[in-house]
Amino acid sequence: MIDALLALIVRMKYRKVAKMLADPVGCQEKLMHDFIRVGRNTLFGKDHSFDAIRNYAQFKENIPLRSYEELLPYIEKVKAGQKNVLWRGRPRFLGKTSGTTSQTKYIPVTSDSLKNQIVPPQYAALNYAHRYQKYAFLKGKVFLFSDGHFFEKINGIQAAPISTIANSCVPGIYRFLRLPSDEINAIPVYEQRIEAMIETSLKKDIRTIVAMPVWLLVYLRALKKRTGKTFKDLFPRFKLLMLSGMDYEPFLPEISQYMDVPFDVLETYPSTEAFIAYQDRVNERGMQLVLNNGIFFEFVPVHDLHRNNAKRIPLKDVEVGINYALVLNTNAGLWGYIIGDTVRFVSVYPHRILITGRIAQYISAFGEHVTVEETDKSLAETAKECQATLVEYTVAPNIQADGSRPFHEWFIEFGTLPANLDDFAKKLDQKICERNFSYKDVVSHHAIDPLKVRIVPKGGFEKLLRASGRTGLQQKVPHLRNDYHFAQQLKDLLSL
Repeated sequence: MIDALLALIVRMKYRKVAKMLADPVGCQEKLMHDFIRVGRNTLFGKDHSFDAIRNYAQFKENIPLRSYEELLPYIEKVKAGQKNVLWRGRPRFLGKTSGTTSQTKYIPVTSDSLKNQIVPPQYAALNYAHRYQKYAFLKGKVFLFSDGHFFEKINGIQAAPISTIANSCVPGIYRFLRLPSDEINAIPVYEQRIEAMIETSLKKDIRTIVAMPVWLLVYLRALKKRTGKTFKDLFPRFKLLMLSGMDYEPFLPEISQYMDVPFDVLETYPSTEAFIAYQDRVNERGMQLVLNNGIFFEFVPVHDLHRNNAKRIPLKDVEVGINYALVLNTNAGLWGYIIGDTVRFVSVYPHRILITGRIAQYISAFGEHVTVEETDKSLAETAKECQATLVEYTVAPNIQADGSRPFHEWFIEFGTLPANLDDFAKKLDQKICERNFSYKDVVSHHAIDPLKVRIVPKGGFEKLLRASGRTGLQQKVPHLRNDYHFAQQLKDLLSL
């Protein structure tokens, strides 16, 4: 009886997803015209002649591509309390993010764009239940790893991380299903918050977890230490793990060592700017773009991004296999906004993507341009071959002051160490060479030495995040930096 009722509810709610999939280009075109109509009466719209925009060609002619820094003069007016700057009225919130490559950013969150942070995340669960006829996960609690429940006020506008904002605005039924409570998320001392999360989780029938890998592992280690019991003993009916923020494959073996119960894994693509995509097929990588709720997408081939008159294309013109810089136009008033992520389509109709990296997260100190996608995949394969498991990692170019050859230095926190670290490093270097001919060239011609691996003690990355005040459970480690700053912080803190 309960399954039949859940199936009916899922079918009804899934209609919006089905409508999006049936006409993705139509959904996008409608959003573009709706956004221009609303934007005409804003300061940005008047500055960019929105009244003259009738089609996409005029849209991209009038609205230049912008980074956060280039949009900042308008955002500062929003923060100062001015109305009708980027979107109608004033934003309801300011989404606060430090990202992985810059200082604090404040992203407007309007009443319209807030819906994008609350409704589309449900698409992943709806699709999973509908496609696979699985409803058992809906009968238990959702354990959601969020940033702390802390707000500040900027000229009367509340500011907080987007996960905090979304959690504070979810409808009552979802609040009932969600753990932990706002009161637990508001505990200021990080260690006490983790302890309270463990305490509340032990009393509930948790069947779904939504988290980032690094913080999930922090919780799982503490849970094991606190109870001495297996995950299966504590949560025998657990069904679904939803991971976000990075490629989860390198870290899944270590997670699975703690979570000794059968479960499915789905990837989601949330950001402060918008909820962008969700994995729609179990055991098949690729995420379906959210095309009907709050985002008009554009795409720029990465190699073309920094050229004058960079090629910008809408959804209808994308191709499989090309690495694109992702550009957002949202009903929060982000226009031609370069979010900083790069993606590649694995299919069109449906429009499914992989995140291939960050524009600012790469290493090219010697012309090699190694990407996050290359390091993630190479590390996952090497760990599997060497029967090691991974907790976290970062890579930086190490340029020697004494004039000796530089190299890529890998800082890796293992769950299970490889039997032979030298062999692990050689295999990893070989895999990077296979994926990146420029890296292979500089290594083979002795411009740089093969990569070197430095072991980070267990809990090391967590310790660094805590020491830098980044204890929100949506904070993440930059996997690649083109400088040595983050690596030096890690070495100094841990005396490596």
